[in-house]
Amino acid sequence: MSIKPSERIVVFVTPAQKLAISNAAEGLGISVSELMRRAVLNFNATSEQIKVAGLVDRLRAPKTPDALNVALRNVAEKAAAREAKTAAANASKNAAAAHMAALAKAKPEAEPPDDGESVEPGDSDEGASLTGGHSEQ
Repeated sequence: MSIKPSERIVVFVTPAQKLAISNAAEGLGISVSELMRRAVLNFNATSEQIKVAGLVDRLRAPKTPDALNVALRNVAEKAAAREAKTAAANASKNAAAAHMAALAKAKPEAEPPDDGESVEPGDSDEGASLTGGHSEQ
């Protein structure tokens, strides 16, 4: 007397894996459930072989972008663009200030009004002290 299976085990697979399993079962002329039962019950790999197979599966898995890395990259790009814009604005201001300074130097300075006294070099009161020096007594 055969006991009919009544318990369910859900196994998640990729669409490609599901197709491969279905094709294997069809090629053997058995159901997918029977193929899975036989495969698992006859599976006798060591724990090391299972670990290695898991590592190989992870290495082969397509790399999906990490959402956090994508968000951080976007923030960094926006910050770099902001910094570049600020640097360009500062460079423009500095160039305008340098241009204005050059124009100011290029203009001849206005002559001071002539009050009749001419000052000769060395006639300055600079450096004279109140206690003697150059002052007239």
